Amino acid sequence: MYRLLLVTDKKDIQTLYNQYSHWEDLGFEHPSVAANAEEGIDCLSNQHFDAVSWLLPVKEGKVFFNFLSSQRDMLGMDAVRDDAKLHREISKARRELASRDAERSSVQLDDVTQVMQWDFMYRLLEGTKYTHQEVEEELERLKMQDVDPTRPVATASLRLPQGDYFLSEVWKYGRERLENALKNIFEISDDAFNHALLILNPHHMRLIAVPKRDVNENDCYVHMMAYLATCRHHLEQYFELSLNIKQVVTYSSLYQLIDDNINH
Repeated sequence: MYRLLLVTDKKDIQTLYNQYSHWEDLGFEHPSVAANAEEGIDCLSNQHFDAVSWLLPVKEGKVFFNFLSSQRDMLGMDAVRDDAKLHREISKARRELASRDAERSSVQLDDVTQVMQWDFMYRLLEGTKYTHQEVEEELERLKMQDVDPTRPVATASLRLPQGDYFLSEVWKYGRERLENALKNIFEISDDAFNHALLILNPHHMRLIAVPKRDVNENDCYVHMMAYLATCRHHLEQYFELSLNIKQVVTYSSLYQLIDDNINH
Protein backbone atom coordinates (compact mmCIF):
# COMPACT_ATOMS: atom_id res chain seq x y z
CA MET A 1 0.00 0.00 0.00
CA TYR A 2 1.20 3.49 -0.88
CA ARG A 3 1.00 6.36 1.61
CA LEU A 4 -0.40 9.80 0.77
CA LEU A 5 -0.16 13.03 2.74
CA LEU A 6 -2.79 15.74 2.16
CA VAL A 7 -1.62 19.25 3.08
CA THR A 8 -4.35 21.89 3.00
CA ASP A 9 -6.38 24.22 5.19
CA LYS A 10 -9.48 23.74 3.01
CA LYS A 11 -12.12 21.91 5.06
CA ASP A 12 -14.10 20.72 2.03
CA ILE A 13 -11.00 19.02 0.58
CA GLN A 14 -10.12 17.45 3.93
CA THR A 15 -13.68 16.12 4.22
CA LEU A 16 -13.63 14.69 0.68
CA TYR A 17 -10.33 12.87 1.24
CA ASN A 18 -11.45 11.56 4.65
CA GLN A 19 -14.78 10.26 3.32
CA TYR A 20 -13.47 8.80 0.05
CA SER A 21 -14.07 5.03 0.24
CA HIS A 22 -11.86 3.61 -2.53
CA TRP A 23 -8.34 4.25 -1.20
CA GLU A 24 -7.49 0.57 -0.66
CA ASP A 25 -9.03 -0.42 -4.00
CA LEU A 26 -6.55 1.94 -5.64
CA GLY A 27 -3.56 0.74 -3.63
CA PHE A 28 -3.38 3.50 -0.99
CA GLU A 29 -3.75 3.62 2.75
CA HIS A 30 -6.24 6.18 4.07
CA PRO A 31 -4.33 9.50 3.77
CA SER A 32 -2.81 11.50 6.60
CA VAL A 33 -3.80 15.17 6.79
CA ALA A 34 -1.74 18.28 7.66
CA ALA A 35 -3.52 21.61 7.99
CA ASN A 36 -0.63 23.91 7.04
CA ALA A 37 2.88 24.01 5.58
CA GLU A 38 4.60 23.63 8.95
CA GLU A 39 2.65 20.47 9.80
CA GLY A 40 3.21 19.11 6.29
CA ILE A 41 6.98 19.63 6.46
CA ASP A 42 7.09 18.02 9.90
CA CYS A 43 5.17 14.96 8.63
CA LEU A 44 7.37 14.53 5.56
CA SER A 45 10.53 14.98 7.63
CA ASN A 46 9.63 12.31 10.18
CA GLN A 47 7.49 9.77 8.34
CA HIS A 48 7.56 7.92 5.03
CA PHE A 49 5.11 8.98 2.34
CA ASP A 50 5.03 8.06 -1.34
CA ALA A 51 2.99 11.03 -2.54
CA VAL A 52 1.74 14.41 -1.35
CA SER A 53 -1.38 16.30 -2.40
CA TRP A 54 -1.51 19.95 -1.40
CA LEU A 55 -3.32 23.25 -1.73
CA LEU A 56 -2.23 26.16 0.49
CA PRO A 57 -2.40 29.99 0.56
CA VAL A 58 0.24 31.64 -1.61
CA LYS A 59 2.74 32.49 1.15
CA GLU A 60 2.56 29.07 2.79
CA GLY A 61 2.47 27.42 -0.61
CA LYS A 62 5.84 28.93 -1.54
CA VAL A 63 7.39 27.69 1.70
CA PHE A 64 5.99 24.19 1.19
CA PHE A 65 6.99 24.11 -2.49
CA ASN A 66 10.57 25.07 -1.62
CA PHE A 67 10.70 22.17 0.83
CA LEU A 68 9.22 19.74 -1.71
CA SER A 69 11.89 20.74 -4.21
CA SER A 70 14.43 18.92 -2.04
CA GLN A 71 12.28 15.76 -1.87
CA ARG A 72 13.18 14.32 -5.26
CA ASP A 73 11.46 10.97 -4.76
CA MET A 74 8.17 12.49 -3.62
CA LEU A 75 5.30 12.37 -6.11
CA GLY A 76 3.30 15.62 -6.10
CA MET A 77 -0.45 15.56 -6.84
CA ASP A 78 -3.17 18.15 -7.28
CA ALA A 79 -5.64 18.53 -4.42
CA VAL A 80 -9.15 18.26 -5.90
CA ARG A 81 -12.69 18.93 -4.74
CA ASP A 82 -14.86 16.14 -6.26
CA ASP A 83 -14.91 12.32 -6.30
CA ALA A 84 -14.39 11.88 -10.04
CA LYS A 85 -11.27 14.07 -10.18
CA LEU A 86 -9.92 12.45 -7.02
CA HIS A 87 -10.37 9.00 -8.54
CA ARG A 88 -8.46 10.09 -11.66
CA GLU A 89 -5.66 11.66 -9.61
CA ILE A 90 -5.23 8.60 -7.40
CA SER A 91 -5.34 6.21 -10.37
CA LYS A 92 -2.72 8.28 -12.19
CA ALA A 93 -0.54 8.42 -9.07
CA ARG A 94 -0.73 4.67 -8.62
CA ARG A 95 0.41 4.08 -12.22
CA GLU A 96 3.34 6.49 -11.81
CA LEU A 97 4.41 4.96 -8.48
CA ALA A 98 4.14 1.43 -9.85
CA SER A 99 6.24 2.40 -12.88
CA ARG A 100 8.84 4.02 -10.60
CA ASP A 101 9.01 0.95 -8.37
CA ALA A 102 9.39 -1.35 -11.38
CA GLU A 103 12.25 0.80 -12.68
CA ARG A 104 13.97 0.74 -9.27
CA SER A 105 13.59 -3.03 -9.06
CA SER A 106 15.13 -3.35 -12.51
CA VAL A 107 18.09 -1.16 -11.49
CA GLN A 108 18.57 -3.16 -8.28
CA LEU A 109 18.39 -6.41 -10.25
CA ASP A 110 20.96 -5.07 -12.71
CA ASP A 111 23.24 -4.11 -9.80
CA VAL A 112 22.93 -7.59 -8.26
CA THR A 113 23.56 -9.23 -11.63
CA GLN A 114 26.69 -7.13 -12.13
CA VAL A 115 28.04 -8.16 -8.72
CA MET A 116 27.41 -11.80 -9.64
CA GLN A 117 29.21 -11.28 -12.96
CA TRP A 118 32.28 -9.95 -11.14
CA ASP A 119 32.11 -12.85 -8.67
CA PHE A 120 32.19 -15.28 -11.60
CA MET A 121 35.33 -13.64 -12.98
CA TYR A 122 36.91 -13.62 -9.50
CA ARG A 123 36.34 -17.39 -9.34
CA LEU A 124 38.08 -17.78 -12.69
CA LEU A 125 41.07 -15.84 -11.33
CA GLU A 126 41.07 -17.95 -8.16
CA GLY A 127 41.45 -21.07 -10.29
CA THR A 128 37.96 -22.50 -9.85
CA LYS A 129 37.55 -25.52 -12.08
CA TYR A 130 34.68 -25.37 -14.59
CA THR A 131 33.79 -27.52 -17.55
CA HIS A 132 33.18 -25.71 -20.82
CA GLN A 133 29.46 -26.43 -20.51
CA GLU A 134 29.35 -24.99 -16.98
CA VAL A 135 30.99 -21.79 -18.19
CA GLU A 136 28.46 -21.45 -21.01
CA GLU A 137 25.62 -21.98 -18.52
CA GLU A 138 27.08 -19.36 -16.15
CA LEU A 139 27.46 -16.82 -18.97
CA GLU A 140 23.83 -17.34 -19.94
CA ARG A 141 22.55 -17.27 -16.35
CA LEU A 142 24.45 -14.06 -15.59
CA LYS A 143 23.32 -12.39 -18.86
CA MET A 144 26.90 -11.92 -20.06
CA GLN A 145 25.89 -11.93 -23.72
CA ASP A 146 28.87 -9.80 -24.72
CA VAL A 147 31.33 -12.44 -23.46
CA ASP A 148 32.27 -15.06 -26.05
CA PRO A 149 34.28 -17.90 -24.44
CA THR A 150 36.08 -18.52 -27.75
CA ARG A 151 37.72 -15.06 -27.65
CA PRO A 152 41.15 -14.53 -26.08
CA VAL A 153 41.50 -13.11 -22.56
CA ALA A 154 44.42 -11.62 -20.65
CA THR A 155 45.35 -11.92 -16.98
CA ALA A 156 47.94 -10.05 -14.95
CA SER A 157 49.61 -10.85 -11.63
CA LEU A 158 50.28 -7.61 -9.75
CA ARG A 159 52.13 -6.58 -6.62
CA LEU A 160 51.84 -3.53 -4.37
CA PRO A 161 55.22 -3.53 -2.59
CA GLN A 162 54.07 -1.07 0.10
CA GLY A 163 50.64 -2.70 0.49
CA ASP A 164 50.97 -3.97 4.07
CA TYR A 165 52.63 -0.77 5.30
CA PHE A 166 50.09 1.40 3.49
CA LEU A 167 47.16 -0.51 5.01
CA SER A 168 48.52 -0.48 8.58
CA GLU A 169 50.25 2.91 8.76
CA VAL A 170 48.83 5.25 6.09
CA TRP A 171 45.32 4.18 5.21
CA LYS A 172 42.99 4.83 8.16
CA TYR A 173 39.71 3.48 6.77
CA GLY A 174 40.09 -0.31 6.97
CA ARG A 175 40.84 -3.06 4.49
CA GLU A 176 37.35 -3.24 2.96
CA ARG A 177 37.33 0.42 1.95
CA LEU A 178 40.86 0.10 0.56
CA GLU A 179 39.75 -2.85 -1.56
CA ASN A 180 36.79 -0.82 -2.81
CA ALA A 181 39.11 2.05 -3.69
CA LEU A 182 41.40 -0.30 -5.64
CA LYS A 183 38.45 -1.82 -7.50
CA ASN A 184 37.32 1.69 -8.46
CA ILE A 185 40.66 2.09 -10.20
CA PHE A 186 41.04 -1.36 -11.78
CA GLU A 187 37.46 -2.35 -12.61
CA ILE A 188 36.55 0.31 -15.16
CA SER A 189 34.87 -1.29 -18.16
CA ASP A 190 34.73 0.31 -21.59
CA ASP A 191 33.17 -0.46 -24.95
CA ALA A 192 35.79 -3.11 -25.70
CA PHE A 193 36.68 -4.87 -22.42
CA ASN A 194 35.37 -5.88 -19.02
CA HIS A 195 37.85 -5.93 -16.12
CA ALA A 196 37.77 -7.66 -12.73
CA LEU A 197 40.32 -7.39 -9.91
CA LEU A 198 40.88 -10.21 -7.41
CA ILE A 199 42.62 -8.93 -4.26
CA LEU A 200 44.41 -11.84 -2.61
CA ASN A 201 46.08 -9.78 0.14
CA PRO A 202 47.26 -6.16 0.64
CA HIS A 203 50.17 -6.59 -1.78
CA HIS A 204 49.11 -9.30 -4.25
CA MET A 205 46.33 -8.94 -6.85
CA ARG A 206 45.19 -10.54 -10.11
CA LEU A 207 43.43 -8.75 -12.96
CA ILE A 208 41.50 -10.16 -15.91
CA ALA A 209 40.55 -8.39 -19.13
CA VAL A 210 37.68 -9.99 -21.05
CA PRO A 211 36.87 -8.59 -24.52
CA LYS A 212 33.35 -7.63 -25.56
CA ARG A 213 34.10 -7.95 -29.26
CA ASP A 214 36.39 -9.94 -31.53
CA VAL A 215 40.10 -9.34 -30.91
CA ASN A 216 43.25 -11.39 -31.36
CA GLU A 217 45.72 -12.37 -28.63
CA ASN A 218 48.10 -9.55 -29.45
CA ASP A 219 45.29 -6.98 -29.24
CA CYS A 220 44.37 -8.42 -25.87
CA TYR A 221 47.95 -8.13 -24.62
CA VAL A 222 48.37 -4.56 -25.93
CA HIS A 223 45.12 -3.55 -24.26
CA MET A 224 46.14 -5.07 -20.93
CA MET A 225 49.51 -3.28 -20.92
CA ALA A 226 47.95 0.08 -21.80
CA TYR A 227 45.24 -0.41 -19.19
CA LEU A 228 47.80 -1.29 -16.51
CA ALA A 229 49.76 1.85 -17.34
CA THR A 230 46.63 3.93 -16.72
CA CYS A 231 45.91 2.10 -13.44
CA ARG A 232 49.53 2.56 -12.32
CA HIS A 233 49.31 6.30 -12.98
CA HIS A 234 46.11 6.57 -10.91
CA LEU A 235 47.65 4.59 -8.04
CA GLU A 236 50.65 6.90 -7.96
CA GLN A 237 48.54 10.04 -8.33
CA TYR A 238 45.86 9.29 -5.74
CA PHE A 239 47.56 6.97 -3.25
CA GLU A 240 51.30 7.39 -3.88
CA LEU A 241 51.50 3.62 -4.33
CA SER A 242 53.71 1.89 -6.86
CA LEU A 243 52.57 -1.11 -8.91
CA ASN A 244 54.79 -3.98 -9.98
CA ILE A 245 53.61 -6.09 -12.90
CA LYS A 246 54.86 -9.59 -12.18
CA GLN A 247 53.32 -11.37 -15.16
CA VAL A 248 50.87 -10.83 -18.00
CA VAL A 249 49.46 -13.94 -19.67
CA THR A 250 47.19 -14.09 -22.71
CA TYR A 251 45.04 -17.10 -23.46
CA SER A 252 43.70 -18.00 -26.89
CA SER A 253 40.23 -18.24 -25.36
CA LEU A 254 38.38 -18.22 -22.08
CA TYR A 255 38.18 -21.96 -22.52
CA GLN A 256 41.99 -22.17 -22.44
CA LEU A 257 42.08 -20.27 -19.14
CA ILE A 258 39.56 -22.75 -17.74
CA ASP A 259 41.59 -25.71 -19.00
CA ASP A 260 44.68 -24.20 -17.41
CA ASN A 261 42.79 -24.00 -14.09
CA ILE A 262 41.84 -27.67 -14.40
CA ASN A 263 45.43 -28.72 -15.18
CA HIS A 264 46.71 -26.96 -12.08
